[in-house]
Amino acid sequence: MGEYKTLFRMRLRFFWPGLRKDIRKWVGCGHCTAYNVWSSRKSEGYFSWPVTTPFYIMHMDLWAPGKIVSAASSKTQMLLNAMCNLTQFVISSVVENLTAEVLAQALMEDVVLTFGMVAVVVVDADSKFLHVFEEMCTELKIMLWPLARGNHKGNSVEKYHCFLDKM
Repeated sequence: MGEYKTLFRMRLRFFWPGLRKDIRKWVGCGHCTAYNVWSSRKSEGYFSWPVTTPFYIMHMDLWAPGKIVSAASSKTQMLLNAMCNLTQFVISSVVENLTAEVLAQALMEDVVLTFGMVAVVVVDADSKFLHVFEEMCTELKIMLWPLARGNHKGNSVEKYHCFLDKM
């Protein structure tokens, strides 16, 4: 997470004298600390999200094994993966029909009714399904934050998709 996010999260629950110094010493390897100080500081503001409450900001994307031939294909079973920004907890829902109504129902049943209301949904602006996510957020009156094109680091659910692809 980096020095600043770790310090912020530790301060929410703990305090001891020299907390900042200890976190600076524990976080990061020597190579990263020596060579990436300025680049990581600049990019941290670019990729950081406000730390609020669990399940307030959800990173969402659709995943299917293999290649998707067409975004309009309604027979393809896919996983709607929603990852909490704060806890990195992933909720996966199987969806067959890729419409805004089906995604909204899956989000309501599997996330909102179980864990609480979501205020912000973060998606890839590059996604073939951006328009479906836009319709879903409009129906549920949830704020949508599409990321800049090619910014896959900003959507933390992409790391989970890489894990699924390797498995």
